[in-house]
Amino acid sequence: MLFPLTFEQSVARTPDRTAIAHLNDGSELTYTELQTRAYRLATALRDRGLDPGDRVAICMANRPEHVVTFVATQLAGIVAVPFNFRLAASGVRYHIEDSDPELFLFDEISREAVTSVADDIDVPMVYVGDDAPDFAEPFADFADASAEKPDVDIDYDDPSVMLYSSGTTGDPKGIPIDQDSTSSRWIINSLGQHYYLEETMIGIMPLYHTVGLHGILCGLLSMSGTYLCMSEFDPEIAVRAIEDYGVTALHEAPTIFANMLDTDAIEEVDISSVDTIGYSGAPMSQSVFERTIETFDPDHIANLYGTTEVYGTLAYIDLQDIRDPTVTGPANVGLETRVVAVESDDPADTVEPGTQGELIVNTDSPVAFDGYWNKPEATEEAIHEGWLYTGDAARRTEENRIVITGRVDDMIISGGENIHPTEVEDVLLTHPDVADAGVVGHPDEEWGEIVVAFVERSGDVTETELDQWCRDSDDLADYKRPREYRFVDGLPRNPSGKIERYKLESRADE
Repeated sequence: MLFPLTFEQSVARTPDRTAIAHLNDGSELTYTELQTRAYRLATALRDRGLDPGDRVAICMANRPEHVVTFVATQLAGIVAVPFNFRLAASGVRYHIEDSDPELFLFDEISREAVTSVADDIDVPMVYVGDDAPDFAEPFADFADASAEKPDVDIDYDDPSVMLYSSGTTGDPKGIPIDQDSTSSRWIINSLGQHYYLEETMIGIMPLYHTVGLHGILCGLLSMSGTYLCMSEFDPEIAVRAIEDYGVTALHEAPTIFANMLDTDAIEEVDISSVDTIGYSGAPMSQSVFERTIETFDPDHIANLYGTTEVYGTLAYIDLQDIRDPTVTGPANVGLETRVVAVESDDPADTVEPGTQGELIVNTDSPVAFDGYWNKPEATEEAIHEGWLYTGDAARRTEENRIVITGRVDDMIISGGENIHPTEVEDVLLTHPDVADAGVVGHPDEEWGEIVVAFVERSGDVTETELDQWCRDSDDLADYKRPREYRFVDGLPRNPSGKIERYKLESRADE
């Protein structure tokens, strides 16, 4: 059941089915064509001296060449190392130095950043696109290699990919994932999201994230699905693709759903083919949640939680009757989770239902990583007695469901009381004139910290009106309401859609 085999089975099962379609330029590859290109690239990599276990860094958008590169590395036993293609030059340098690859592929989106540090990168580089820079070999040169299947034996504990954490609390950490984990991740995800043979999905979630890579791409290519990739997200194109390609499932960040729902196309095309919806990466507001259900009328909608270290952590329960976008399920298939007291390193120190704690995950699971790349101290800090401490604040409901309330480090302590930013944000986002909201703590002599809210308005709401809105809410204790409001044009978010609170904290000091 390893990915190299399940991909080959898809080729044999549906050789003429479209495997990849590029929504930005309309190009397509059948399964047979994808296999041939992957074979050629795998051979070219071996001809250039790369052996199983060597690493290939990939700084590319979601495009067919990225997919071909990933499949080729897996067939050749080489480790794919995809990372954020929108990194600044210093970020590109860091990832290359940290991962120490044998080859580095990049495209026009990352070209400027790569060019800035090209003299500092002592690794052969390959450019995907027209007019390759002088310091890089054109990707087209790899197309002439033999299309023979690589003669490589792949085993369960062989390395598959190395992904990187988002780096919101320090330098990004490399997270090696073996072949067993790559396979287990797409299988567990597909079970939870009700995916089966020949699904068609839009690939907006980036391929340097485990959701985009394992949850979507690997699952589709293992079950004869069609992957509709987008190098540049355009909500109008995405919505029209639903009708054009018969999209059956969507898994996106909440901001992507919001953008799609706001297009004119959403009222003009037939979207009835979509029967399964999942969202992850950031909380979905109640208003976007209700609009998503009303517009798509799916058979199943779920809030998904996972980490790069352990993907598919919690079960994907259908929220159509529950009508609460913050809720997810208990531990997923093949996983064990607990909610323990904050700042406790004892996995047995669990808290009662309804009490805020930290979510921890048993690493004795095929989807779990074994430790961070070249960072034994970070591994020791994150794993205690075989349990990964996720850093995510959570509470368990009486129905044995899990609600992720934010990051433990984001907790605001005001007057000795713990306040999680998301519980304040959830109330603000229910106001009809609030488009987005982000909450942080700010030092205060009397209270220790006060709650400061950054609000993107969609109407003419005032600070006084928002304060009264919070006072009137049955879901927010009075001590948790914001004491200051800052009205902004937009909130800083990372590629997963999560608020970059450290940037808001800096602005709160201004």
